[in-house]
Amino acid sequence: MIHVSAFRRVIYTSRAVGDDERADHQAILSASRRNNGMDGISGLLWIGDGEYRQLLEGPADSVRETLSRIMRDPRHADIRILDDRMTDGLEFGEWAMAGLPGDQPAEAAERLRLLLRNADPTIRQFFPVD
Repeated sequence: MIHVSAFRRVIYTSRAVGDDERADHQAILSASRRNNGMDGISGLLWIGDGEYRQLLEGPADSVRETLSRIMRDPRHADIRILDDRMTDGLEFGEWAMAGLPGDQPAEAAERLRLLLRNADPTIRQFFPVD
């Protein structure tokens, strides 16, 4: 019997660019919440030190389309795919975010630690907080 994984998981990093970083972050977070839920995508978005680090997971077509949209977004530069694989399940049942605009660095790092506490080690390696 052939086993086919049902979900795709992509982790990428990009450099935040734009004139108003705080407004860009808020707009990205708002669009992510709206679009990703409709597309069946969950994951984790970390914003900090002028960088976005994101894990997208869900149906392969939805992840591909979302990643394509991100690559065309002028608020992202130097996009690098860190990990791209098919999986049997989702690590994040809901959309999770850390490093939100206005967060104190220590508070954001603690939130990220909590979000990742039960995540697979292959995911945690891409989101170092210690």
